[in-house]
Amino acid sequence: MHRTVLGDEQGPALEYDRSDRRGGATADVAEITPGRTAQEAAAVACAQLPGWRITTADPSLSDALVAAGAEFRRRALIMQCRLAEGASREPDLRPFEARPLPSTTSDPALWAPILPSWRAAFPPGHPDHLDVDEAGALAFFAPLIDGTEMGPLHRSTCVVADPDGRVGAGIVVNVRSRDARAGGPWISDIWRDPGLRGTGIGARLIERTQHQLTADGFTTLTLAVTRGNDAERSYSAAGFTLLMDSRILVIPGEAG
Repeated sequence: MHRTVLGDEQGPALEYDRSDRRGGATADVAEITPGRTAQEAAAVACAQLPGWRITTADPSLSDALVAAGAEFRRRALIMQCRLAEGASREPDLRPFEARPLPSTTSDPALWAPILPSWRAAFPPGHPDHLDVDEAGALAFFAPLIDGTEMGPLHRSTCVVADPDGRVGAGIVVNVRSRDARAGGPWISDIWRDPGLRGTGIGARLIERTQHQLTADGFTTLTLAVTRGNDAERSYSAAGFTLLMDSRILVIPGEAG
């Protein structure tokens, strides 16, 4: 993939992959151009990318951006698993039943049975807690559902309901085409109501996703987990290994 390169009168200083997510431009996998300093790359970024989000695996660039006025938002571990050929039988979710996620966020009634489990999975104090109302929750899901943020949905996307019809967990899988290093299928969101702890439903959702992706010819599955989230151990047990330790920041100013 073609990388965007920014520079100044001294030459190139910063390179990145551009993406547009949640209505804003993002400089993904940002790196310092060889021969330039972190401070020079940060100065170029702040001068030429006001209002952008920037992700980088380079701690020195992250520190220089903060020193230049950027706001640190999140440290995320990018983890990836290789999908084995000849996958075994699709795991049995019983007594739970997989159901499709609503294909639109325009009707809040469709999401009323789903959002309680999603909120319960990320309570206040959780590294991934979002303090949002119903409209904010739907705004979170909208670009994942319509494919504008992470690419089209894969068929493994679903929620699971218990025998009484209560939704207790879900997974959103998108197929990301940009950035060959971490492209392909992504688990964009996965959650499980704490009341289902010990049922293994989260692990089975991942196994089901891995099985269906393998059947569809994909070779990798990637996700991002916030540093400090206990789920990191569960992902390691499911075969995910660290691909990138990414810092996410927002550059000050108004985007052009």
